[in-house]
Amino acid sequence: MKQPLISALLAGAALLCAEMANAAEQPVVSGNDMAYMKQQQHDLELFKSQLKGMNITLPDAQQERVSQLQNEIAASQADQNSAARPAPRAVYFVSLGIPEEGLLPMLADARRFGIPATLRGLLNNDFRQTAETMFELSKKDKQAGVQIDPTLYEKYNIRAVPALVVTCGSQSDVIYGSLPVKQALEEVKQRGDCGSTAVQLLQDAEGTK
Repeated sequence: MKQPLISALLAGAALLCAEMANAAEQPVVSGNDMAYMKQQQHDLELFKSQLKGMNITLPDAQQERVSQLQNEIAASQADQNSAARPAPRAVYFVSLGIPEEGLLPMLADARRFGIPATLRGLLNNDFRQTAETMFELSKKDKQAGVQIDPTLYEKYNIRAVPALVVTCGSQSDVIYGSLPVKQALEEVKQRGDCGSTAVQLLQDAEGTK
């Protein structure tokens, strides 16, 4: 019984992480492979219900295999998703390494302007640790949320966080530091190449008050 359970957990952990993570460019998987992964995700929902209340630790070798599968599947899905999605008007780059008392206001601030808060990857490359951290944040702010997309970090050459990127066509402006989002947008509005986008974001936020 132990071996099937571990094998199922390997597949389940990898597929669950694939839903959260987008990775660097890899060869696009075939339609049959995508259908297979979707079926596995469906099967995972049944498996997850059986794991409730259980505390299972994988051996190191198998945990390494989980990480490898996470990267392979996430990379394949990244290619499928990146071609279809439009460029965002703005992206707010953050890290779960930022202390909670600073991160929570940042997430709420970005949410107010409809700007997705974005991580480079999993916290310490560990899905469970990432999920636990987000769960703790959600206890204090039920709307707290992030997306994971390393391709955006590469696209805009982000090397430090927090950072706000405002885009307009092929151009973009980057504001580094823990400025309030409104102040950062005002900076772009006054001196950036994408001032018109910043104006739109500011106006949209005013309209939702």
